[in-house]
Amino acid sequence: MSKFLGPIHFWLFNKIKIQEGLELEIESSFKEKFGDDVTSIVKGAIDKYGDRIGNAQLDDVVDEGNIHGWLQSKISVVETRQAAILAGLFCEYDGDAVTLAKDLFRKNGTENGENARDAISVSTPEDVYKSINNYALDGMPCDTAANVVESTDDKLVAKQGNCLHINYWTNAGLDADTMYELRTIWTKSFVTALDDQYEYDMVREGTDGNSFTYTITRK
Repeated sequence: MSKFLGPIHFWLFNKIKIQEGLELEIESSFKEKFGDDVTSIVKGAIDKYGDRIGNAQLDDVVDEGNIHGWLQSKISVVETRQAAILAGLFCEYDGDAVTLAKDLFRKNGTENGENARDAISVSTPEDVYKSINNYALDGMPCDTAANVVESTDDKLVAKQGNCLHINYWTNAGLDADTMYELRTIWTKSFVTALDDQYEYDMVREGTDGNSFTYTITRK
């Protein structure tokens, strides 16, 4: 392992690859349902925003002279490219595409929740919150996506003052309301698969709807 890389870099790199895994599931399932025309939508997004990392290892591809900048750029690429793919699919296939996307986000959230369940013991809402953060891509660690304002054995509340994703979605032409719904579906499914004695809720706030309160409660 490179002496310049630490656990936090591999942790973030893995979350980027989890997003790529979801993107690959989207491409595969949409091609199965709608045919090879889906390929042109995916290719257009890749050509415009950048290619996937694929099976590459962080040590082999990272710019060691600018690790932080390189990881930030890969977040931008994966988020914008996925948004562009979804925007293209929703435009082409309309309501059927949104329904399929919801099913895929639910399935992917469940799969990752099951993986997390096998890797960590959950005994508090804070454990659930940490597990979500190990899988869900939400900016760089220094971005401070959300702040925990309440944490007990039965309830955790976190607040976020600004959305770290909406600029990617807007730049790609994706409707933010739909994407918020998809992300909530993913997270609810993740939490249920991780430990079904907990439940997750997200409330959008503020005049623009881009501030949030997240709540994880023990049932």
